[in-house]
Amino acid sequence: MKMRLTALLLLCFSLLFASGQIIPKPLQSIKNSNAFTLDSHTRFYTDTPLAKTAVTYLQDHLQNASDYRLKQIDTPIVGTLHFHYAPQTVTKAEGYRLSIDSKGILIQARDRSGFFYGVITLMQLMPKQIWGESSVKKWRIEGIEIIDAPRYRWRGMMLDVSRNFFDVAYVKKFIDRMAQYKLNRFHWHLTDDEGWRIEIKRYPLLTKIGAVRGPGTKLPFSSFPTMRGPKDHVQRGFYTQAQVRDIVAYAKARCIEVLPEIDMPGHAKAALVSYPRLLTDPKDTSRYRSVQRVANNTLNPGLKSTYRFLDGVISEVVALFPFDYIHLGGDEVPKGAWNRSPAVKKLMQKHHLKSRRDVQNYFFTRVDAILKKHGKKMVAWQEVLQGSPKLRNEDMVMAWKSPKAGYRAIEKHRNTIMAPVQYLYFDQQYKRAKGEPGQKWSTPVSLKKVYSFRPKRTCCLKGVEACLWSETLLDEHIADYFAWPRALALCEIAWSAPEHRQWHSFKKRVQQFALPRLKVQHVHYRPVN
Repeated sequence: MKMRLTALLLLCFSLLFASGQIIPKPLQSIKNSNAFTLDSHTRFYTDTPLAKTAVTYLQDHLQNASDYRLKQIDTPIVGTLHFHYAPQTVTKAEGYRLSIDSKGILIQARDRSGFFYGVITLMQLMPKQIWGESSVKKWRIEGIEIIDAPRYRWRGMMLDVSRNFFDVAYVKKFIDRMAQYKLNRFHWHLTDDEGWRIEIKRYPLLTKIGAVRGPGTKLPFSSFPTMRGPKDHVQRGFYTQAQVRDIVAYAKARCIEVLPEIDMPGHAKAALVSYPRLLTDPKDTSRYRSVQRVANNTLNPGLKSTYRFLDGVISEVVALFPFDYIHLGGDEVPKGAWNRSPAVKKLMQKHHLKSRRDVQNYFFTRVDAILKKHGKKMVAWQEVLQGSPKLRNEDMVMAWKSPKAGYRAIEKHRNTIMAPVQYLYFDQQYKRAKGEPGQKWSTPVSLKKVYSFRPKRTCCLKGVEACLWSETLLDEHIADYFAWPRALALCEIAWSAPEHRQWHSFKKRVQQFALPRLKVQHVHYRPVN
């Protein structure tokens, strides 16, 4: 009995130690007493092209950190890094099995993502210098056996580049750090009241006028909660279509799909000032303000030109983004919009619409049909479910107001992504304290608060996503401060089962391993107390 108890304690210690460096926490991991040293003499072997992305990612980091690349061999031998296609051994999508001992390293998977995540875990087991520039030539890796797969297929982060613009270099950094922790959906908020940030060649004024903000422009600094920073100079910025393709390819090389968001019908001031003749009813005398106190910011659903415009925009967006989904916004349509629009009144009479909600349902039913024509599916904020829109079963909603809102969508058998402000809005303050940056309109979102989120797993719950709105993000340092280390908690929520998660273990892994990794990459993270 005593021997069995001792063996059990040793096993528990082994399991705890084995996963002590890894975020998100693996499904199963057992340490062994061996170790492997990877150096310039190590060779790799692969029996599948599915490992190419993983191999390239590891090679690039070795080149940067050690100034060498591993050479490939045609037959696996002792001391090899072996990538093996094993659909019978690894049964779950994106899963992998990683085995390390003195004889070599074996990564088994059934798909491209699985091999990539096996490499990510391998690199987390290596010294932190692998993530930066260094002079390390030999990498000693402790022996371990890991069996792992994600809890959710959708593990996302959103970056708002409309309110404050971020250049291509930072967007790539953002994507790369997501990949380092197995997040796989980059939600790119490209348009809003404050700026249109994607080139649409059919409508060049969207970026000539709609991507410029400040004194002397058509886009003032009118936003509530208050925009931070100086307001006495012009701000501008957008991504060319060539830059968009480059970023999408960069993300794909890290097993991340890019979800573009073109916000509508509200949050559309940048589009409206660019093409008022197409998107506004000239006889509309409605006067209203959005929640953010932006005046008259909503597309008119009663105009045929609105749908021609959206069809043209969507056709170009579809050509740039291979992902199956496009996000069409749908949140916070202001009260008072369309109240005095003859075009909307005529629309309501023609289609027997009785309320503003019916008009919004009509709008999204029609725009969803445009998406279908172009071979895409829709993601939208939870407000699109108000009323009875005729949406497709494969469309998705993002629940942002509360977890309960997400469960209500699930009860309607809607595919749902949880992004509740109380847990996953990273623009909110970490805590209420003098000098602490961030928004205050919701509750504080501390690292521990993020980690405490435990969504109930159901068939319609497709995953989780954190939102980084940019009203207060004046530069990259501030953006990093808001995102990290909260994104570490996000990735473990999305990947690891609740019964395998424990706050004190997570906090220890963050402090001892994750933050040092971020530091060598010059990430301006918020310290963990």
